[in-house]
Amino acid sequence: MTGFAIVALALGYWQFFRQDEVTTRPTNPRLAEEEARSVRGRILDRHGAVLAASEPGPQGSVRTYPLPGAAHVTGYHSKRYGDINVEARYGDYLRGTRSADVVERLTADLFHRPRVGSDVVLTVDARLQQTAVDAIGDQAGAIVALDPRTGAVLALASAPFFNPATVDEAWETLTRNPGQPLFNRATQAAYTPGSTFKLVTAAAAIDLGLVDVDAKYRCTTQMDLGGLKVDCRNHPHLAVVNYREAFAWSCNRTFALTGLELGFGPLLLADDLRRPVAWESRGVQPSVERFQEYAERFGFGKEISFELPTTVSRLKGRGEWYPSLLAQTAFGQGELEATPLLMALDAAAIANGGVMPAPYLASEARAASGAVSTLNHGGASLGRVVKPETAKVLNEMMVLGVEVAYAQRAKIPGIQVAGKTGTAEAGPAGAIPHSWFIGYAPADNPRVAVAAIVEHRGSGSDFATPAAQRVIQTALDLYKPERR
Repeated sequence: MTGFAIVALALGYWQFFRQDEVTTRPTNPRLAEEEARSVRGRILDRHGAVLAASEPGPQGSVRTYPLPGAAHVTGYHSKRYGDINVEARYGDYLRGTRSADVVERLTADLFHRPRVGSDVVLTVDARLQQTAVDAIGDQAGAIVALDPRTGAVLALASAPFFNPATVDEAWETLTRNPGQPLFNRATQAAYTPGSTFKLVTAAAAIDLGLVDVDAKYRCTTQMDLGGLKVDCRNHPHLAVVNYREAFAWSCNRTFALTGLELGFGPLLLADDLRRPVAWESRGVQPSVERFQEYAERFGFGKEISFELPTTVSRLKGRGEWYPSLLAQTAFGQGELEATPLLMALDAAAIANGGVMPAPYLASEARAASGAVSTLNHGGASLGRVVKPETAKVLNEMMVLGVEVAYAQRAKIPGIQVAGKTGTAEAGPAGAIPHSWFIGYAPADNPRVAVAAIVEHRGSGSDFATPAAQRVIQTALDLYKPERR
């Protein structure tokens, strides 16, 4: 009787208190058996286009992926290597262990019928996804497009990509490929953002009331800022500029000084700056504190809640801040690292009046009976990053950049586009920079926000900007913007 009691207690413990651990253990053969008996649900785009489905084959069902360019969204479903991305995140719905129709699931369990998985509907538009894939082409890079009002991800492309249907056969080739096709650059790669980060630095100065964006100042000479030499060569045709123009023409000296002076009174930006200035005599710590505050508001150093694995964008490694590091970080170099997803959210925050939307990828699960479970509600936010009036000024500055300066290749006839380019130095000395663009449109009623990066291609104006323009143009063709 004692032995029986011990066995009963042990079985009860494992069946009731540790059941999830046992049933989900990869070595549990019942998982494979249950999977073989069930009908796995489909993954659909926002309009019902099939992104993943199961079809009968000679050795059981075969998972197909009609749009391989969406591989870093759908992920893959493999008996040998498991599941990733949406296939993993919403696997309980897809395999039927969780259902939008509870009665249907319980009935299947009661009568030992094969489970029928629910379809998972994404916010992605297959047409826009394909445009993003085509825009990157055979280059390495990523494009993220989302609705700045709701946070719904409309396209998320990473290149090179892979065919999820052939993962089992091609695994060795994929894992040894130096281009890392299995790696999701859109959410997991952290790049130096270059001049796109000037959006954050400008936001801090404007939000704190430290600069008159219309006041003119002379900007022609090179300056030594704590051992870092910065100049005004990005606008040689404009000896006298205001802050709007300095942003549009991406003046490194202006934004290096902005970062150094955030902790002290009005910004001093002109050629005739008298030395020593406050940060030289009193140290950079007051400016560092404000700089870090706004970088954190824009998502640096924070986890982003999202259905796919993400990397935290980083402001700085260990060690003390010093003048030249703060200066170069303020114009987008230094020790900065940002994911394309975060840079798209930063652009979306300005488009959304200073509130950063919470991104999401799946909208609902649909059972075979037609019952629906809502997976995410659009319109949630990650918080206010700047005042509405600050966002308005930044919007005007980004529009100026597209109308007259380096982001002109983002223009769309009849539509006002807001944007900022970036040419980010990365890798060893002499390496070709990364090409960046962030922006949104229409500027007066934003419908789509985009971040694009093309690795080691050079100028942001020449590569990332036209790629992003194709995505924005397609998005506006698909979703006609309503006029206010």
